[in-house]
Amino acid sequence: MNIQSALDRATRAQWEVFIQQSRRVDIQLRQSRTEASIRQENVGYGIRVITPRNGGAGVGFASCNSEGELEATAEKAHELAKMNRTPFFELPVKKKLPSVQIVDRRILTNPEAAARDYAEAVQGMVSDSKEILMTFGKVRAYVVETKILNSRGLSSRSKGTYIYLEMALKIGTGSNPTEFWPTRYARRIADLEPTKIVPEWLDIARSCLKRHPPKTKETTVILSPAIACDILVPTIGFHASGEAVHQNLSQFKEGAKVASDQLDVVDDGLYPYGLRTSPFDDEGEPQRRTKIIERGIFRHHVQDQLYAQVLGAKPTGNGIRPRGFGDVDERYQVPPANFTTNLTLKPGHDSLDALVEDVKEGILIHQAAWLNPDEITTRFGSEIRNAQEIQNGELGEAIVGGSMSGSALDVINRISGLSNRPEIVTGYAFGCVAPYVRVDNMQISGPS
Repeated sequence: MNIQSALDRATRAQWEVFIQQSRRVDIQLRQSRTEASIRQENVGYGIRVITPRNGGAGVGFASCNSEGELEATAEKAHELAKMNRTPFFELPVKKKLPSVQIVDRRILTNPEAAARDYAEAVQGMVSDSKEILMTFGKVRAYVVETKILNSRGLSSRSKGTYIYLEMALKIGTGSNPTEFWPTRYARRIADLEPTKIVPEWLDIARSCLKRHPPKTKETTVILSPAIACDILVPTIGFHASGEAVHQNLSQFKEGAKVASDQLDVVDDGLYPYGLRTSPFDDEGEPQRRTKIIERGIFRHHVQDQLYAQVLGAKPTGNGIRPRGFGDVDERYQVPPANFTTNLTLKPGHDSLDALVEDVKEGILIHQAAWLNPDEITTRFGSEIRNAQEIQNGELGEAIVGGSMSGSALDVINRISGLSNRPEIVTGYAFGCVAPYVRVDNMQISGPS
């Protein structure tokens, strides 16, 4: 089918179609055996229509899973565009695209073999542990091709890979077991090497064999990279956006001090093998690097097409379709929004061990429940799932239960150290590179 002709027939307004095609292999593990191996091929189309309306524009969006439904889906998007109004904006035109690193050749060549070999390695390491049982596990390898076409002549495509690991670890064999349920995405196996990540996760799980709840107090906390990202991606991402500026909600003014001198943050859409690295954003604009915070000083906002044109700025390649609770190859189901690509925290100079050694009393938090910070107020609160106490510069018994709370704006001002090893991580947030982050005076609450 000639997609451009089909969309032109369905609507005379501006249109874009975002297409994802994927091959993925899903291997499900149950204790020491492979329970299922599932191969899938998926395709999806997300269509956005922009119509001039009352001095602004109406924007409609709809998605489908078949070329045969494209015209009807575009007509639906056109009808939906009659029901809202935003400032008018133009879709991007074709531009020169940067080169990026987003492909693991092992996965690209044979995702099934890559997933199978990876799963076997994971099973072998977990089965050797007598005190920890993997009640469930999942390994998934993807090859995802993305295409964007629009009515202004833009036509771009890219292909990338992903690997995903999920494990449910039951800790202890007595009457009071606990659980550690880590997950992680990566673009390449080298960033999720089982011989490295599985022993780390097993060590965290093993530390929970002896555990207690925390005491209620303000204390020094060291946040794992995933937790730091869960706190900062939604909040810095919003306040650094053109959307927040347009709504007069941004707490960040260019040139103002907003964080600790130790904090440097870059929106890096070109980070090698970053989860949101791409030659173009989800509107077709070239991705790039944008300095957000430098030594605690706010430098630049990030813009998608709409808010760049509304604010008289240049787009920065930050029209991003959020993953939400869908998978990485299901983003065609949602329209783009003004958000960060890979929010990247510059590492410090000290090892994690050195960060711990400087703490007289505190907590190292590995995993928390859904933090879900409010993007406007930046406040958050969450149950502590897996942590370790710090006493006189040494890690002690595990802490399970209780809660942590605060606001992201306070967190970034109370940073007292960052480790020297950044990691591409995923918690609930997606698209982040961070080291361990030490924060002073964070509120920890124990059981009542």
